Amino acid sequence: MTIGLIIYNGVDIARRCIDSLIGQTYTDFVLLIHDNGSTDGTSEICAEYAARDPRVRHLRHPQTIPQSDNFRGVLMFADSEYYMWAADDDIWSPRFAELCIAQLDVNPDAVACCTEVNFRYPDGDVRRARGTFPIVGTPDERVRTYLHNPRDSARLYGVYRTKALQASYPAGLNMFGYDWLVVCLSMLHGHHLQVDGVQLLRSGHAPGKYFERYDRHFVRDTGLVGRLSWFLPLLPLSQALKAHLPRSAWRASRLRVARLNLIQLLLLLKWKWPVLNNTFLLARKVDRLFTKKHP
Repeated sequence: MTIGLIIYNGVDIARRCIDSLIGQTYTDFVLLIHDNGSTDGTSEICAEYAARDPRVRHLRHPQTIPQSDNFRGVLMFADSEYYMWAADDDIWSPRFAELCIAQLDVNPDAVACCTEVNFRYPDGDVRRARGTFPIVGTPDERVRTYLHNPRDSARLYGVYRTKALQASYPAGLNMFGYDWLVVCLSMLHGHHLQVDGVQLLRSGHAPGKYFERYDRHFVRDTGLVGRLSWFLPLLPLSQALKAHLPRSAWRASRLRVARLNLIQLLLLLKWKWPVLNNTFLLARKVDRLFTKKHP
């Protein structure tokens, strides 16, 4: 297995993160650390681990690159059967990889597996992730189920079959929701499984985190698409889904993609004008009445 750790200026959390990874009960792995140009001493910590553990390899980008490029870059280095991403502010229980790989070993039709996940928020609150439930069926059915509501990013941090995940990550991505695109495309390659029990603690963020830097997170295109992204944040993602999904999968899920765009627009309006909160709550109730509820 290959573990791709994305890290940036994490001097206070790097050791805790790396220790939980190299302490996995599944020991046949390579830990590839891609340091995105850290300037706070993180690189020295990573180099220290690489010097004393032959399973750890450390690469530091001289300058910070787009996050999606860093995620794709470390993935494309992998040549193992299995792969998992790791973020520097997360903590894994020792059996995380072992439990996920055991399920993939006995389910050749599955492309990914994750345990249940908790999110820990800055105020100390801990909540269960809602985005790791199993998704099975035909490729079109899996895509449609996923795009009903991608929810949180927990599913991205499961264990994947490497070749399938590499095939699911097109080059040149720089958009909000690129992780949704990658996970969605992986649905074309097999089922997604879940192991019961929490084995991963992720760091949660306040709902307004992305809106506070709207131009950085949402508006990355120039011209008409860039201008429209101020009102339709998921427009570039929608275009990428249409371009990369098979025609049958796109036809089966395009209304759900339109719904995701509307939800994101309502979230934006709610954040910019809190007086619209009641309107948002009403729209959410109507949405629940007219859409099929998923796990």
